[in-house]
Amino acid sequence: MAGNVIEHGFSKDRRTHTVDIRTVYKNNSVILRIKDDCIPFDPQERSRLTNPEDPAENIGIRMVWQMAEEIQYRNILGLNVLTIRI
Repeated sequence: MAGNVIEHGFSKDRRTHTVDIRTVYKNNSVILRIKDDCIPFDPQERSRLTNPEDPAENIGIRMVWQMAEEIQYRNILGLNVLTIRI
């Protein structure tokens, strides 16, 4: 997911961007939080738009959704905040 932020989010405009990645182990779960200042992008919405007949479409997002126990996306004060619990 962080690779997608860099590949797609950093190249959408001519601004300098940042990405902050945090990983925490808590209550037998790994919690990953990715925060960036790129254009708003809700990967949950993108996962709903995938074509079930094309298994390669959005494969990275699909893989994360299959591995994760919980995924939450929010745009807070212009920042994309994606939290994934595995």
